[in-house]
Amino acid sequence: MTTIPGGPHVRADTTPLDLERLQVAARAVLDWIRGEGGAGLEAVRVEQITRHARALAEACVHATPFTATRAHALTVRNELIVLATEQSLTLAVWFDDALGLGALRGGAITVDPAELPG
Repeated sequence: MTTIPGGPHVRADTTPLDLERLQVAARAVLDWIRGEGGAGLEAVRVEQITRHARALAEACVHATPFTATRAHALTVRNELIVLATEQSLTLAVWFDDALGLGALRGGAITVDPAELPG
């Protein structure tokens, strides 16, 4: 899930290292949301972030389809950006790095770049 040098294309596969990086980011989100990050948030928002982060943390590279893994990651990333705290934005960058979204940082992503035609 990294960008291809020389173009805006995003690889449409995942490697064990990509998944490991997403799992580290997801576990960090789970720790944060259970602590200070969840304070003052609506229960529905906490549940959404927790559900998608947990799915990533428990994902297996051979059993979890690429599109499902990426959808969970983009959902968590977008929620972190909407929260717009220092810690949530830092964690969102972790997802950007693991997803290879270097040129797309900072804003919510409504369509996965890996699904766009080359």
